Formats: sequence, C-alpha cells, structure tokens
Amino acid sequence: MNIGILGGGQLGWMTIIEGRKLGFNFYVLDKDPKAPASGVADRWFPPEKAEEFHRICDVITYEFEHIEEEILSKVEDKVVPNLTALELKQSRGEEKSFLYRNGYPVARFRRGKLGQLRELLKEVGLPAVVKSERLGYDGKGQYRVYEEGEVEGILSRHSKKESFVVEEFVDFQSEVSAVGVRDSEGRVKVFPLTENVHEEGILLYNRTAERLPYEREVVGIVSQLIEDLGIVGLLAVEFFVTKEGKVLINEFAPRPHNTGHYTLDGAYTSQFENLLRAITGLPLGSTKLKLPSGMVNILGMSKEELPTEEILKIEGTKVYWYGKTKKIRRKMGHVNVVSRSVSDMELKLDKLLRILYEREPTPS
Repeated sequence: MNIGILGGGQLGWMTIIEGRKLGFNFYVLDKDPKAPASGVADRWFPPEKAEEFHRICDVITYEFEHIEEEILSKVEDKVVPNLTALELKQSRGEEKSFLYRNGYPVARFRRGKLGQLRELLKEVGLPAVVKSERLGYDGKGQYRVYEEGEVEGILSRHSKKESFVVEEFVDFQSEVSAVGVRDSEGRVKVFPLTENVHEEGILLYNRTAERLPYEREVVGIVSQLIEDLGIVGLLAVEFFVTKEGKVLINEFAPRPHNTGHYTLDGAYTSQFENLLRAITGLPLGSTKLKLPSGMVNILGMSKEELPTEEILKIEGTKVYWYGKTKKIRRKMGHVNVVSRSVSDMELKLDKLLRILYEREPTPS
C-alpha cells in the first residue's frame, strides 16, 4: 500500500520508520527535501506536485495541522483523519468553541480581534493567557498577562487583523495527556496517561502515570471526543488538572503527538504503528504499557553537542535524533527510557535531565 504524509517533520519520520515493519511504501509532500521524513520516504514531493502525490497514494495522512488550503483541495478525498478535525485545529478559537458547545470541560475563554484585547481581558479577568488564533505551537503566539500594562507589548507584535483567544489562567497542579486511536469500525483504544512538564510552552519531559484518581475520567473524555470528531486515526488530548482535582482540556491534536513518543519503547504498539493500522484497515494493536516509561526532549542542541555516550550508559535509554538544523529551543530529538519500576524510571529521568541540561527537573 502507498501511504502519503503531508508534512516532513519528525512525526512523519517516526511514522515511516514504524511503518517499514508493515511493508508499506511512503511518500512525503513537504517544501523541504531535507526534512526528517522527506529523507526516509520512498519519494519526496514538493507542494507544486500535489496532484501527482495524490495519484500515487492509496491513503494520505498528516503530521501537522497548518496545511495550505490549496494543497488540501487537491488531496482531501484521500485524507485521514477527516478534515473536520484538521480545520478545528487550524483555529484555536474554533477548537475551544467546539469543545464548549459539546459540553467538554474547558477554561473560561473569549474570542476577538487584536483591538479587543483589553475588553476581552476585562471579561475574563487577570491573570489570563492570550493565544493567537492561528499558527501557534510550542508556546509561539502565547502570552501570560498579569497586569493591564502588559497588553501594549502584545499589540506591538501583531497585526490589527489577527484574531485571539483569551483564556482564564488555570492554576493547575499538573498537566496530563492521553493518546487515543480509533479504527474505521469505531473501535477505540487509549494509551496510558502521561504526566507532562513544560517549560516556556515546550514539552521538556514526561512520564507514564499510575493510579491517578482522574484516569477514568480522562480516558472517557478522549474516547468520547475521538468519536464525536469521527476520527479514524489518532487523537492526543492535553489536560490541566486543577488543585481541586478538576480536569480541563487544554487542546487536542488529530495526529501523533510529542507526549506519545514513549510508546515507541514503552507500549506493545507505538502510537505511530497504531495510526497506520487504523488508516489501512488493520487490527489495532495493544495500547497497554510494557514497562514504566519516560521521555526527554532534546532542545536546541547539535549532534556534536549531544552527550550520546553518557545517555546510552543509562540502562533502558534510546536516542531518537531527527537530523534537523539546530535552532534555539527547537526539538532536535528525544530520549526514551524504560525501567522495571516507577521509582527507578524517575531516577533515570532525573539523571537524563542533569546530563542534557545540567540541572534538576523543575516542574512548570
């Protein structure tokens, strides 16, 4: 079977690597022939060859959301998951509004243009979080506002035409997420929850969680949301857990997700393989955990700077290097770690954080 991937990033790269085991052929459409997935695909296509890409593929999926409408119009009949979920993810406001309309737990929010920010902040109250409507990820286009005077700085960075979502600031005790997978017959499985630690809007590390009191609620929300969206494929959902134990959806993503990278080594079937099983009609694989697992992102580091030998001396570690050009705070790769006990896995995570960043882990 010929599988197309819109986007050449590391999520596509890992999807292809996992899919080789199943004997699939892969074709990538991306602007950059040197992008991680472009380099391991059977063939790379630039955007101007979208029609040819469409003809050669039996099914097409995506590894990021911000895909140009012109490209989507040429390939949409073969794209899974469906474009409804994709279009919601292209707009933070539409995503939040969909969740609110359908009764999902979200923080209080308002939507509006740049010139309405002061008014929106008064409605929501301070402190608050201001998020640009489009093209936001890894903390880009997000601002925490504690005082009214900080609005001027936001106004100076954006066009008057831009739209924003203003959310109440959630004083959370933790951040958790779960990745669900659904096949074309409506069968749903959910991977184990992870507890996540972000810094400056970017995931620094996470670990699988055991016996959380709200686990059943989270799994139920993911299962219902993937059904409501009609997704065939993956859905990752990130949550805030308030100090009172209430769970609120932060955002979702209808694709492989950074918080699910641990599944490559910690689960019986990775999120990437289960995506491929779902979109090609194969039986879904087990989402159960083999061993307690964790993951540390490698941020803003070149291959020469990476202490590979030190990392691999830690039993149960694996390095995944994406082969991207170094940029500040860019995700250059990640390290997975597994262990026979939760306490030992946490010690290994602490050691990895010291090796990579020369410090103790600091929860956000």
